[in-house]
Amino acid sequence: MNAATVTVDPRMKARRIAVIRAQGRRRLRVLAVVLGLVLAAAAAWGVSRTPLLDVDRITITGTDPADGTEILDSSNVSVGLPMLFLDVDEAQRSVESLPWVRSAQVWRDWPATVRIAVEPRVPAAAVPASEGRTALIDANGYAIGWGSESTAVPHVSVPFSGQLGEIHTATDGPLAVVAAMPEDLRAWVRSVTLETDHDEIGLALVGGATVVLGEPVLIDDKISALRAVLATADLACVTTIDVTMPDIATVTRHRPC
Repeated sequence: MNAATVTVDPRMKARRIAVIRAQGRRRLRVLAVVLGLVLAAAAAWGVSRTPLLDVDRITITGTDPADGTEILDSSNVSVGLPMLFLDVDEAQRSVESLPWVRSAQVWRDWPATVRIAVEPRVPAAAVPASEGRTALIDANGYAIGWGSESTAVPHVSVPFSGQLGEIHTATDGPLAVVAAMPEDLRAWVRSVTLETDHDEIGLALVGGATVVLGEPVLIDDKISALRAVLATADLACVTTIDVTMPDIATVTRHRPC
């Protein structure tokens, strides 16, 4: 018995050949795309490693040049780092973690410069701290650094036992008084005091006299009343100036005068 002969339709054969060729072309296209991506990645990696795109210069603005080293150490930015791999967001967060920094910005200035702009916190008062130190606090009560008794800001006699970067919560009233004091009055004031039991604020003046301000209300009126007394009254032998009622300021003198 002879085997049957199967005849393939030429059109079917041509169709099968076309499908195989199309599959081959698709594979070539995929291979070309993959190869292109690999080459692009290799080129990017090579470019990122070239010294032409390294950090060559770092500028710091907004603060004292003496603070530059502390800012650089905190930012972890240094000359020679690849610009492409620099994490400016992390550098900014690190700089803003410094207790005396209110805000910071870090950005690339292509091709090879990194710029850091800092807004520092401004010391508003000095307070006694632990271990005989003096802490500087800003207008919001943040402890921003260590100073000395001779620091040229008003002194607030409310001890601080915390660490830098923490808030001195007991100074809201005294800081409001400090903020309201004009320069001519600051020259009279040795320190701002707080009687915590009654939340009463006072001032210790140059020469030994004290000022009773009372509770931290009507502060502007009390400051105005005190300035009027200092400008017009005979201050000989004065021990106490009471402006808790700013419309009726009273002056006490020691006897004999």
